[in-house]
Amino acid sequence: MEEKLFIEKLLSATREREIPLSENQARLCFRHIQLMLQWNGQMNLTRITDLDEILSKHLLDSLLPSPWLPHAGPALDVGTGAGFPGVPLKILHPGLDMVLLEAHRKKVSFLKVLLAGLSLENIQALQKRWEEMDRTVVDPVGKRGYKLITMRAVRLEEAHITHLAAHLLEPGGVFAWWAGPGASTTVDQAKRFAEKAEMTFEEEFSYPLPSTEHLRRIFIWRKTER
Repeated sequence: MEEKLFIEKLLSATREREIPLSENQARLCFRHIQLMLQWNGQMNLTRITDLDEILSKHLLDSLLPSPWLPHAGPALDVGTGAGFPGVPLKILHPGLDMVLLEAHRKKVSFLKVLLAGLSLENIQALQKRWEEMDRTVVDPVGKRGYKLITMRAVRLEEAHITHLAAHLLEPGGVFAWWAGPGASTTVDQAKRFAEKAEMTFEEEFSYPLPSTEHLRRIFIWRKTER
């Protein structure tokens, strides 16, 4: 698929869902995909290589939940892999000061090349496990708590709420978890996790993706404001 057609499809899908993605932002998203596929043979960044599937299962899956998330402030994308959802969200909302957290050195090398190629400001890749994150490394650009923490394609654990989100979010900050197709987490479990921390479970949202049969789900928690 050529660039022009890819951008047209991306813009059509985002306009249909009232996501305010510009043509220039769509071009940056295409460049992200190009670089990911170029590096994919070296380090297996994704098992999805068909461009229509990438558009749906990587880009749109990252972008469509954006109305439910903060659009500015310090943000942390946990286990970002090839940069999803952190890079598309940063492209869509330049006011996010994004930290891409990834434990694998080779993937961080890719992310650094990607960020240099996209020339985005206030976004960086950090090689570290989420269990190692504490207040000494929270938001390296400003030493504040995060306004948004995202996590996609990572199995949810109770500690993600009770340790990671509860300790690193600023009051009122949001933790958003993309539930994978096979995820069995329920709203009752999400509420129990929140009860063990200074967190409130807000809602489970669902949304359709083109060419997929099942609705995608995203769980939203918010840190209690004192």
